Amino acid sequence: MDKEPRHHCPGCGAAQDRFDRYPWYFCQECLLRAEDAEGRRLVFGNVSFSGGLMWAYADEPARYDDKALGVVCLIDTRPVLVHEARFGGVVAEPLTRSEPRGKNDREVVLTHGNAIAQARSRLKGHGQGR
Repeated sequence: MDKEPRHHCPGCGAAQDRFDRYPWYFCQECLLRAEDAEGRRLVFGNVSFSGGLMWAYADEPARYDDKALGVVCLIDTRPVLVHEARFGGVVAEPLTRSEPRGKNDREVVLTHGNAIAQARSRLKGHGQGR
């Protein structure tokens, strides 16, 4: 692969390495701005060294969901899908289709009221829910 960036983050425009599997992904700095529709910041990571996706609210990291395959949330009010990258890590990509999301119990939707409440009910761990 050519070392010269051939991709620009759709959030901030920063030059990024090109990956054929993720042709249009957000940089890690923009991923730090991911939030639900109520403006609560989110954090993401891998469940273990072998992978898996974990998400939580930045202000309540002890309460988390480690069963989702994808999280639909917002970066700068833009709908995105956050999911596990093929060889570890987390990747966020813009949603370009207007189809309804969250059709299965492995995808969490944080872009509107009823879905947010349902997603929060998945959180486990220590601490009080909001």
